[in-house]
Order: sequence, then C-alpha cells, then structure tokens
Amino acid sequence: MNRLVRAETRRLLRHPLALTLAVLFVFGSLYCAWVSQNMASYNITQVQANLDYLPRSCDSAQNTPEQKAKCLAEVPLQAVGLERIKERFTAEGVRAAHAQHPVGSLLWTVRLLTSVPGLALLVMLAAFSVAGEWSRGSIVPLLLYESRLSRLLAAKALAVWAWSLVLLCVSAAITAAFGMLYGRNAYTLPSPGALGTVLADTALGVLAGAAVLAGAAAVAVALGALLRQPMRTFLAGMLLLVLVVRTSAAPGLGAWLPGGALADLVGFGAVDGVWDHFWISTDPSTAPVLLRVLPTLALIGLLWLGLDRINRTRDRA
Repeated sequence: MNRLVRAETRRLLRHPLALTLAVLFVFGSLYCAWVSQNMASYNITQVQANLDYLPRSCDSAQNTPEQKAKCLAEVPLQAVGLERIKERFTAEGVRAAHAQHPVGSLLWTVRLLTSVPGLALLVMLAAFSVAGEWSRGSIVPLLLYESRLSRLLAAKALAVWAWSLVLLCVSAAITAAFGMLYGRNAYTLPSPGALGTVLADTALGVLAGAAVLAGAAAVAVALGALLRQPMRTFLAGMLLLVLVVRTSAAPGLGAWLPGGALADLVGFGAVDGVWDHFWISTDPSTAPVLLRVLPTLALIGLLWLGLDRINRTRDRA
C-alpha cells in the first residue's frame, strides 16, 4: 500500500494539471493577501483619523452656539460608534496580519485552501486525474498492478490529499515571504499576537484544515470513481460544493451540516477580499464542533461503502 501511495503521489505531483492548478492557487493566495492587507490597513487608518478629528469637528466657524452645543453633545455617542467600527476593523487587521507572519501564514493559507476555490481545485484535479483515467482507459494497467480497486482508490485519495498539503506549505511560504518583505513595510497592521498564541492557533487551524482536505479528497475521488467521466465528475462536485455552502446557514440545522461544521472547524470569517468571506456558519450552536463533524464523517463513510458495493456489482457484470 505504501509503495502504491508513493507512486500515485509522484504521478500526481508531476501531472501538468496539478502544477497548473497549484500555480493558480498560489497567485490567488497572493492576491487575497495583498487585497486584505491593503483594505485592513486603510480601514484602520481611516477610522482612527475620524476618531482623532471628532473632538474638533464642532469647531467650525459656521456653527451657531446652539449648533455647536448640540454637536458637542453628540460627540460621545459618535465616538462609541467609531470605537465599535475600529474594533471590527482591528479584528480584520489581525486576521490579515497572519499573512505577514512566518508561522501564521500557514493558518491564513489553510483557510483559503479549505474554502470554495481551494476545494474546487481538488474537485477538478480528481475529476481529470482520476475519472480521466477511466475515460482514457489508462486505469487498466493500474488495475493489473493492483487488482483491488478499493486499495487503488484509497491510494489516489491519499495522493490528492498529499498534493493539497504540499500546495499548502508552498503557498504559505510564498505568502509569508510576500508579507514580510513587502506587506510589513507597505501596510501597518496590528500584531497577530504573541508567538505562542500564533503557534497554537496555527497548529489547531492546520490540523482542522488537513482533516477537511482529507475528507474533500475522499469525496472527490469517490465521485470520480462513481461517474468515471471528467466533466460529469467536475459538475457533480461543484454542485455538491454549492449545496454545502448554501446549507451552511440553514436555520436550526446549518451548524450540523457539512458547510456549517466546516466553517466553524477551520474558523472562516467575514473579511472582504478573502475567499471565505461569503461562507460562514450563521446558525450558532452550543454543541462542540468536533461533535458536529460526526454526521459529515458518517456521510463520507457511507459514500465509500456505496462506492465499494457499486464497484463489486460492476465487476460481476
């Protein structure tokens, strides 16, 4: 099994489509890092400038004494509103600042890779590298080497997962280099926290993201083996991904569905310019997120059991 996984991983890492998708993701990650840092720095600077100007905003010579008194009476209320806005912008700045940190960039990147564009890349890769082998007939020599289809598909799923982890590390390193060499000088952002805090948050985020990527790879490969046509697999995978996103906010149930559990597990947030800003669990739940991912794991297990049964039926036919 180990030799089979290594062979499939080497084949996939050299696959032209895998290399192309990896390059697209790296550039997309850099774009998100640049946009989010730019916007966060600008927003924080603007709201702080408004707070600094607020005490002087009533000193206009055109104001009558009554208008000035009314204006001064409203200053504390306006200051409270601006402080709330500043808190939100600061939180977004802390999130964007992870892309400027040598360790935090892993957390930044894993949240991109487990959002819609990253998962779409996994679906596309599985569709054209796994299902494509059936349409081209190149699956035959592989089955001569490993006659047990379930082992071969498991090796392919592990290979897709390994590709996603390699992509995560490479993209995070490039994003960190961009953030440290350019972003820190160009955009002033709040600190992401002490090194220990960043290490702990990143470790949890990467472990959660790796689990999500493993599940996504298993589903994508299973779809490819079921449909055995690249375009059918890609379209089915994208429809499933849309369904996951759209049901993440379903009232009363969304937090227990794959989309809501995934959003809470990885830690998606509403930050403009970042791929996950439209994918948030808006159905809060007091149940632990590790408990809420169990239905998703059960669905993936049922999918693979169904795949094994269908493949046995096909073999007998």
